[in-house]
Amino acid sequence: MNPVNENENAAVFQETTGKNKKSSGDWTTILSFAVFILLALGVIVFLYNQNQTLKEKLAGYQASPVASTEPSPTPSADLPTISSPSANSKVKSPLKVTGTVPAGWMFEGTFPIKLLDTSKKVIAQTGAIEVTEGSWMEEGNVEFTANLIFKTSTGSGTLVLESDNPSGDPQNLKTFEIPVTF
Repeated sequence: MNPVNENENAAVFQETTGKNKKSSGDWTTILSFAVFILLALGVIVFLYNQNQTLKEKLAGYQASPVASTEPSPTPSADLPTISSPSANSKVKSPLKVTGTVPAGWMFEGTFPIKLLDTSKKVIAQTGAIEVTEGSWMEEGNVEFTANLIFKTSTGSGTLVLESDNPSGDPQNLKTFEIPVTF
């Protein structure tokens, strides 16, 4: 054997394997970068879709019109009538609320009622219930009663009646507000 040829073969082998290692490293880097780009694009698309979904949900939560809290000379058939307490009256705990609501305000004989302070923070809430069992399924007004127990240091607030809305559709939500003092 020729010792010169063995050295040449070893040198050629080292150059060839060095190029293959370098070439293999380049492909690994390119592949890693491509996977990173695809993952980043996937995250961007996911966040964009979540943002669009949230925008659609928030668009449905438009403020519902609030009924006038001043007594009207001719009661409207589509608004609640509150027997007690009257608007701007001084109330204390426990507060008993009575009146009638139009058909469609109750579901299974109940609807939500809340007492808010001046900063619109809920200080008490409960479910108002029908006085006559099963009357919520009939046409016409339904008598209700509710008791709210609360503590507050503010001087005034708002009693809020909300129609029960089992569908969750914001268009079906009705509210009625009465100002009160404490």
